[in-house]
Amino acid sequence: MFLVEYASGKNATFYDNDAGVLLSKDQNAMVSYHFHSTGEETKVHLQLGIKFYPKGYVPKHIQWSKQLGQEAAPDLDIPAGQIVRRDGYTRLNKAAMITAWQPHMHIRGKYQCLELIYPTEPVVAETVTCASWDYNWHTIYNYQDDVQPIVPAGTLLHVISWYDNTTANKYNPDPKNWVGAGTGRTIDEMGFSWIGWYDLTDAEYKAAVAARKAQQAGTANTKTAALNR
Repeated sequence: MFLVEYASGKNATFYDNDAGVLLSKDQNAMVSYHFHSTGEETKVHLQLGIKFYPKGYVPKHIQWSKQLGQEAAPDLDIPAGQIVRRDGYTRLNKAAMITAWQPHMHIRGKYQCLELIYPTEPVVAETVTCASWDYNWHTIYNYQDDVQPIVPAGTLLHVISWYDNTTANKYNPDPKNWVGAGTGRTIDEMGFSWIGWYDLTDAEYKAAVAARKAQQAGTANTKTAALNR
């Protein structure tokens, strides 16, 4: 069971009040990390802390955090001196409440967006979040309760990533070189989003959509009343 991702400059990941990660009995914790050589010995100190719900309490939902919407990583092709766009897709097989979005690229990352493509006729697509990228700040965007995307089963997560392999990118170590995919070195590249969510039953999905519509209608009525004063 994956717990959470942490990288330089990341802020906290928040969980809904009635959601949590499910840890099975007697599981071992494993930490995986990657660096690249600097020519010097580097000391690493890692700490892991877990806060449990009270004994006997069972959260209503299991909250997930996974890297989704990754492009065909082995085929990542960023020519020297160019800005490149790559697209990745993941299909959600169950209805879901999306709680968080965190873009992830490496040094040549420039910008990333999350688009939701709904399984409707005709097809409807909605861009829900975009952010500029800075490798020193792996920011996670925790959605407020009233704007968490509620998506039906079959929704496609479309992750759009732009890479800047030009001299305009001040962090670029060598804009004269082609760059490909790599998971172990930060001087290589990757592109996906860390998505936080929990699954919904059909009944929960319908109830959540109805509650959101009622909330939005109430907000609209309040604004109209204020304008008419």
